[in-house]
Amino acid sequence: MSSSRGTGGRLVELTTDECWTLLGESLVGRVAWSGHGGPTVLPVNFVATDEKIVFRTSPYSAPARECDDLPVAFEVDEFDSTTRSGWSVLARGTARLVYDGAHVPAAATDLDVWADGWRALHIIIEPRELTGRRLLPG
Repeated sequence: MSSSRGTGGRLVELTTDECWTLLGESLVGRVAWSGHGGPTVLPVNFVATDEKIVFRTSPYSAPARECDDLPVAFEVDEFDSTTRSGWSVLARGTARLVYDGAHVPAAATDLDVWADGWRALHIIIEPRELTGRRLLPG
């Protein structure tokens, strides 16, 4: 079996503004934390607004039980396997549970969640670090 490899692409660091723009254009990201069972990663629908990342969940979900006031990571990316290019944004910060909708940024109050079920609890991540990279085609 032979393997054909093209020339590698070039990695370019993204600015903070570029990272926020890409977060703002994305609908699904992954929140990661170290929970009772070890490292956990969960895809969620989210909104990036006011330099915060907001998603909704059930009050009885793993993120609700294991993330409040604790460090988390949040990642979004997009890749094109044909051109072998793409980008990735990583936010590291603290998750905070918000039970009162009055304390949720206006842009996140009507957040569309794809999964069914009651998701009245908002979790807000306030990044202390935001980094990103773009892989340009080779």
